[in-house]
Amino acid sequence: MMDEVWSRGWAEAHKAALQAREEQARTGRPVPTLWDELRMLVRDLITPPVKVERSDACCDTQTCQSAA
Repeated sequence: MMDEVWSRGWAEAHKAALQAREEQARTGRPVPTLWDELRMLVRDLITPPVKVERSDACCDTQTCQSAA
């Protein structure tokens, strides 16, 4: 039962991926390949992208260093 559900879900996801790839090729956008995705994954593992986290807790002008 679970194999059937998984297979159906995989088939739908595969069909959607193929349709997206065809749409990208039709509109002239470059189609990503598995090699490109692997290269980006390795790049992100070696040097993770910087995430800027904004903190709203610093609002006191006496204690905040950036208030100057």
